[in-house]
Amino acid sequence: GLKIPHMGWDIVDFNKPNPILDGLNGQQRYYFVHSYYAVCENPDNVLMTCDYGVKFTCAVVKDNIIGVQFHPEKSHDFGLALLSNFVKICAQDNK
Repeated sequence: GLKIPHMGWDIVDFNKPNPILDGLNGQQRYYFVHSYYAVCENPDNVLMTCDYGVKFTCAVVKDNIIGVQFHPEKSHDFGLALLSNFVKICAQDNK
């Protein structure tokens, strides 16, 4: 009974701490538009998950690489905080 594509706001869970998540806690909502999800083979790389009929990986991290399946630019305050953290991390790495 779930509509495909998965479109709209949905709550994500954080699987582990990471500087990209600084200042973000509680239940965060991000904007999704997709018809698929990827299966992360290494659970250590799963940063965030979402449940849309099935629990799926919606953000991965490995070393200094982070990928998300939602749209942070459309995700209001939560997405702006995520993007702001990204900029801060990049600025620190370039010092």
